[in-house]
Amino acid sequence: MGFKRSIGLIIALCFIPAVASASDEMDGKILFENNCASCHGIDGEATKFGKTLKPFPARDHKAIASVVSRDELRRIIAYGINGTAMTPKKYDLDSLQIEAVIDYIKTFDYKPNLANGKARFEAICASCHGMDGRAATGMGAKNLVYSELDIEEITHTMRYGRAGTKMTSKRHQMTNKGIADVANYTFNLRNSADAAKGSKLFAKNCLECHTSPSAIKLIGNAASKRTIADLSNRLLDLRIRHGRHVDRAGKDVAHLSSADVDDIIAYMRKSTK
Repeated sequence: MGFKRSIGLIIALCFIPAVASASDEMDGKILFENNCASCHGIDGEATKFGKTLKPFPARDHKAIASVVSRDELRRIIAYGINGTAMTPKKYDLDSLQIEAVIDYIKTFDYKPNLANGKARFEAICASCHGMDGRAATGMGAKNLVYSELDIEEITHTMRYGRAGTKMTSKRHQMTNKGIADVANYTFNLRNSADAAKGSKLFAKNCLECHTSPSAIKLIGNAASKRTIADLSNRLLDLRIRHGRHVDRAGKDVAHLSSADVDDIIAYMRKSTK
């Protein structure tokens, strides 16, 4: 009986490593450590070795974990980046393992530095988009205050540019931290309006003709099954600044500042939810 117990124990011990190995095969942290950490660091910060890579150093994954989409991370991991040391991993990792690596990358936490984002925006982006993001520069850039892109779309545009426009890729001009900081700063430009101030401005400049934002009736093509709540911020801006009511409303409406218009729109949004 003692001999049989010994044999049984040996057999059981032989199976333990196999179970651990199978678990490791789907552990995103272990897969990242084995396939990515030598360049990108186990915490997503590029290693000393990674920073020496040519022609471009390894990127900081920690900064972009929350602002780069899973689709983009999946493409980069699977197919690599041509012209860099980032080689395809589809030969080393199967589809589920790549998803596990992405899950681990998405656990990285980075707090954006909005002060740095503002400084980098003014140095690199303001020549086209303007210091306030409103693109009143004559360059044909988008008004970022009224942009409807989400944070991942903003980041993607910064990293790869936009075909057919003057918006070029910034991924070799800026670090991932810089891109993350600018993307968050840009995204926040649209959220700085004050609805309380907008209410006072609306009362002063609009109330004589419009009893409330929800009472405003659209005319023309825009009136087809739509209300003020359906219009984008950009269209609301155009209607406030250049609508046919301006001549009737007087010089106060015609000369509202950009910040004033933002505040009015914020109030209108709040009132027509």
